[in-house]
Amino acid sequence: MQKILIVWLWLCFCATARAQYNFGIGNSNYSGIQGARINPAVAAGSSLQWELNGLSGGVSYDNTFVYTPKGAVPAFGFKSILQGIVDNEHFATHFIPGDPGKLYQFTLSTEILGPSFRVSLGENQSIGLSIAARGYVNIRNIPGATAQNAWAYLEQSDLWHKSLSDNSTRLNGMGWLQYGLNYSAVLSDDGHNQWKAGIGLNYLQGVVAAYVKNTHLNYTLGDTTQIAFTNSSVDYGRTDYDTYRKIGNYGDLNHGHGFGIDWGIVFVHAPDTRMPEAYTYRVGISMMDIGAIDFNRNAAAFHLQTANGVFNNWHQQALMSNAVIDKTLSAVFYQGDSSASQTARHFTMALPTAISIQGDYRVSSHYYVNATIVKGLGHGDMQGVVQPDLYSITPRYESRWWDLSIPFSLLYYGQWRARVGLAVRAGYLFFGGDAPTSLLSLSNMQGVDFYAGVRFFVFKKQPNICERK
Repeated sequence: MQKILIVWLWLCFCATARAQYNFGIGNSNYSGIQGARINPAVAAGSSLQWELNGLSGGVSYDNTFVYTPKGAVPAFGFKSILQGIVDNEHFATHFIPGDPGKLYQFTLSTEILGPSFRVSLGENQSIGLSIAARGYVNIRNIPGATAQNAWAYLEQSDLWHKSLSDNSTRLNGMGWLQYGLNYSAVLSDDGHNQWKAGIGLNYLQGVVAAYVKNTHLNYTLGDTTQIAFTNSSVDYGRTDYDTYRKIGNYGDLNHGHGFGIDWGIVFVHAPDTRMPEAYTYRVGISMMDIGAIDFNRNAAAFHLQTANGVFNNWHQQALMSNAVIDKTLSAVFYQGDSSASQTARHFTMALPTAISIQGDYRVSSHYYVNATIVKGLGHGDMQGVVQPDLYSITPRYESRWWDLSIPFSLLYYGQWRARVGLAVRAGYLFFGGDAPTSLLSLSNMQGVDFYAGVRFFVFKKQPNICERK
């Protein structure tokens, strides 16, 4: 189990998954499918007749506990990082022995956007289909002692024979396949003021999920022979990861189903709305990822509670499957009853619902400044992944075949993180990130945001602006 989240993170990175909102590319007038990730209404009335996304991806993560020290790996040293995971090298933690209760945070979002297309229906409507694989992980308020024990396989001797507690850890992780239909249209246009709206309907196939909540643990590690729990309880759920050993059978990836909705509205003020890029300003509001997935196939939920429970010889246990883990934990917390902990054969996970406000101002021909706010909405006591809050200011240069932007953003997920990005679109190719600098190994790396992709498109015939509408 050691470093399992770090392994997952870097596997997602190497799979070239897409970052959360791609401020550098997503707010461009030529963003198309990428822009619909921020607001489904943007595609209506655009300059693109049709577009086809070949493959695009990236990853966005940040954490306050684990890091790669400056200079430990070369710039863009993905191979060195992966080898370091295998060999237990190149990583360190921010754990403070004198402050074992200090809380740490972790957030990860990934998405692979596969073959997808969008086409304009006349001048004022647009429709598209998309296929994506998405993943989110949030770990909130994990005490340093809990994190360090997990990191060190419970083998850090200076944490033995001490009374430790965890009353705050909350974990939510989910991966799913998403099949989306997007429609947008111009609702009204008087030549200077234009209203657009869009909606996205998504069918979701749950692939993997896990959660931990209501954590109230009081425990003592007695070296490698015993873990003693007193007045402890916790709720958790998981899909059956044993089924992934047969991933050649597509059905083994199917652990549940759900639906999601995105919607957005955009207002444009322009000297002439027939020139989509020549507006004075553009403002929009959207809500993304409204919905949930019911994991009801090879999934289960559990509740653990004990006044006094002892896990003897834990270091010698061969916990090689989730069924063995579940039964072992149940026996520890319920005085030998290995089936008492299970409470259900399914559970629901909410999507990373967020509300966003976007503003775009045209400074001069080809030059724009964008401001975007993304506010993640929590799920209360319900389990579900959470979108971190994002605040960005992005100046950019754009033309039909070139884009260059520099996003300045703040990320908040229990801690503020300032980021500076860079994004480039050159014809059909684009790459960049909202926080790519840590890949250069110029500082300690504990977060990264990077994306890249290829898409093909055809422009509409330009209107004759001398003619009246």
